[in-house]
Amino acid sequence: MAATVFLTGCGGDAPPVPKYPPAVAGKPTGTVFYRLPVAGKWRVHRTHYGSNNDQAYALDLVVDAPTPRSPNNADYPSYNQPILADAPGVVVIAVDGIPDNPPGVVNRYDMHGNFVVIDHQNGEFSLFAHLIPGSLKVRPGVFVNAGTELGRCGNSGHSTMAHLHWQVMSSMHATGATGIAPRYMAYERNGAISADLPQSGDRLLAK
Repeated sequence: MAATVFLTGCGGDAPPVPKYPPAVAGKPTGTVFYRLPVAGKWRVHRTHYGSNNDQAYALDLVVDAPTPRSPNNADYPSYNQPILADAPGVVVIAVDGIPDNPPGVVNRYDMHGNFVVIDHQNGEFSLFAHLIPGSLKVRPGVFVNAGTELGRCGNSGHSTMAHLHWQVMSSMHATGATGIAPRYMAYERNGAISADLPQSGDRLLAK
């Protein structure tokens, strides 16, 4: 019988990064629609809906498969899965080098672990947290299209098992930012096409 592991909260901030150059091609303007930042069958393990901060519309996502009870990150289905840009934009933060936690252990100092923030150049920013150290494929100043691989799902930072924490917010820095509800591109939710906010326990199919 699969064991259930409860994730703890996510939050925190990173030091400022140098100014980045503007995108010169494919620059998003106006309204941005967001794709799911993963591919394949995933499940909403937890929502942060109702938070009065940057996490107000954040999701914790895991691969839709039984959760093992194991001391090894590699045994968790979400571990090492590609994490994808949710919409076009410029990478403004890319933190790497934070070790993965052993499952069940929480890093309370580096809250996001290894993470990426994208500026969508419309006043909205996306954050992708808990990535595997050494897996990041982007750096600040790089323009990415929706679907570009950013790194791999890991268990770094304030996390007890491999999962992706994803949120859209009003600033590149999570501290002081306000959460923004993503305008979803159509996706498959519990076997039907939807553009609504996913809910805890929903099964998602991302392509």
